Amino acid sequence: MPPALASGDSATPTTRGLSVASQILQARFRLLQVLEQAETINDLPQRITEIAQQIQLACMQDSDVALAVILHAQEGGYGVRHAADTATVVEIVARRVGMPLLERQSVVCAALTMNIAMLALQETLTQQAGPLTPAQRITMQEHPQLGRDMLRGLGVADLTWLDCVLQHHEAPDGSGYPARLSGEQIRFEARLIGLADRYCAMLTQSAWRKASAVDNAMFESLAQNGGVDAKFGALFRETIGVYPPGAVVQLRNGEVAVVRHAGDDDHAPSVVSLLDAKGNPVPDSPPRDTAQAGYQIAHVLDPRLLAGRLRSTHVWGATAAGL
Repeated sequence: MPPALASGDSATPTTRGLSVASQILQARFRLLQVLEQAETINDLPQRITEIAQQIQLACMQDSDVALAVILHAQEGGYGVRHAADTATVVEIVARRVGMPLLERQSVVCAALTMNIAMLALQETLTQQAGPLTPAQRITMQEHPQLGRDMLRGLGVADLTWLDCVLQHHEAPDGSGYPARLSGEQIRFEARLIGLADRYCAMLTQSAWRKASAVDNAMFESLAQNGGVDAKFGALFRETIGVYPPGAVVQLRNGEVAVVRHAGDDDHAPSVVSLLDAKGNPVPDSPPRDTAQAGYQIAHVLDPRLLAGRLRSTHVWGATAAGL
């Protein structure tokens, strides 16, 4: 197994010189290469672990930029992008609760491979407007067990990793699958992956689902799939933010701004204004205090509004280069 990252590490051979945004995007590409050839790779656990380490390093360097990538880089195949997005959220929340780095690494690896047994189906479903066919429903229900077995056959021996893949669709009230586990039978880490999975999925548009606004995505993901206990839900919401980094919002004065940092107040994140009320660029991208009446958030907007116009380095600095 490759050496674990130390909290002071600033670069690895694959990430040296890359911005945080570029590290996350490169991790997606590396994951695509590995998962497409998974059954022919003889060192899959090591390769996935290295990608997990890259995501961890990026999140430690600037978690705001890592989260902003989820909203502003939705190109490419859904399955791999979604796995990397989920892994990013998992790493940031697990670090917030004080989980040691090596333990987080196992959970991030699980998030990256949670859907290894249904990647082809995921891509099909992003383009499919109708309901699941009976065969698709069977694949959906069986993919946690099949994925766990597949990973074990490919050399994964980490029980946390395997258990999290197996349990990531279980629900606290016993309504999940494949084993209908409930309550404390479900690992905390698996519950975290399941919640991050739902949250990231809601932020993505598909043929059968319109992407949710970020605030709705937060509350809907906390309410679905058997519910989430209040303490866990509060932890997730406080870490990611009702208005997470990268969210595009309209202020009371008509300006369009992007959230730089979620902050301590759910409803008053730190934002940077990019467009005025007429849609013209705002000079110098000024920060705004959304706790002030004139700058309060009036609406959440589609991030695609800023496609090609997001001056990411003006918002977060050099760590956002390439976003």
